[in-house]
Formats: sequence, structure tokens, C-alpha cells
Amino acid sequence: MGRIRSMLPPAGIKRGNPIVDKVSEVREWIKHVSVKRGELGGFAICPYAFSASVHIEEVALSGVTLIEGVDVVIFIVGDCTVASMMARVSELNMLYPDYIWLDDHKDEPTYIQGVQSNFGKDNLILCQRRDKLLEARENLHKTDYYNHWHQEMYKRIIHGKFTSRQEQIVRRIWNDTHNGSSGGQMVENGK
Repeated sequence: MGRIRSMLPPAGIKRGNPIVDKVSEVREWIKHVSVKRGELGGFAICPYAFSASVHIEEVALSGVTLIEGVDVVIFIVGDCTVASMMARVSELNMLYPDYIWLDDHKDEPTYIQGVQSNFGKDNLILCQRRDKLLEARENLHKTDYYNHWHQEMYKRIIHGKFTSRQEQIVRRIWNDTHNGSSGGQMVENGK
């Protein structure tokens, strides 16, 4: 298992090279995604990030495993390919069906209205309880939060992550707020 880095002091100098405290950088990223932004209709990239209890751990990709007791666990997994990260995330989603595991690969930057939403400095795997994340998403669907997302980004983050009941609710809310209709299929061309 990897080393827990949450208690390390700020970055220092060793042999003339700066030591990067990756945990501190991830904490700064959490602040970044928590800022309310005009270009996102007054929403933060992740409206719940700042209030969540978070555990951050640096670990090899193969060492990522379930850690309970906090709202979000962020694993800094270092160098790996997009394919190996996606395979591991898929495996974790099957092993722990009560949780949602999400990949954030540094070579796949993501943006919402021009604001970078992914970490970008290292590769991360995020883990949250499925029921809590889906409830938060359901609440956000009742607002215009997702109006600011490109359809491809929406599908990447949301598609295939719901139970049947939750998917029906979210699709109905999406259609009601984006199409002015109810009960239909989610639009593919987006806004």
C-alpha cells in the first residue's frame, strides 16, 4: 500500500531540486474547482468539493483500494497510461459497486466553459459513495448547472453511472430543463 502524504510539511529542497508536495497541489486544485465562476452561471466546477471531507493518498495504480470514512478519496497514482488507468477504474467500479471511481488522467485535459476542470499535474483516481454522488448529481440536474457543460463532457462524466431509477429521474430532469419536454430520450446534440 502507498504512503499517506497528508501530514507532510510544505515543499522543501533536496539536493538542489524542489520536492513537490503532491498532496498540497491536489488540495490547491480542490480550491480551484470550488470557486464560483461567472462563466459557469455562478456555479463552481464542483459545487460540493470544498465542503467534502477528503483523504488524499499517493499510491501505485495497482495499490488503489477502497478507503472508507470520508466523502471523497483521491489517489495520486503517478505515471500510467490512459488505458491502464481506465482498466483499473473499470475494475474498481466492478469490485466496489457501492462506490463510483473516476479517472483524471493528466494527458486528457477537460474544460467547462474554458475553465480547466481536471488536475492536470498528475494522474488521479477519485472515489465517492455512489448514493451520495448520485444524489448530488440529481440535485444539480434540478438547476441550470449542466447547461454550461459541453454535451461530450456531460456524457463522459454522467453516462452509464446511474442505477435505472436514478437514470430515469436524471434523464427526465435533463429533458424538462433543456428541451422543455418530459419523458423523452436525452438529446444527443446538447447545448
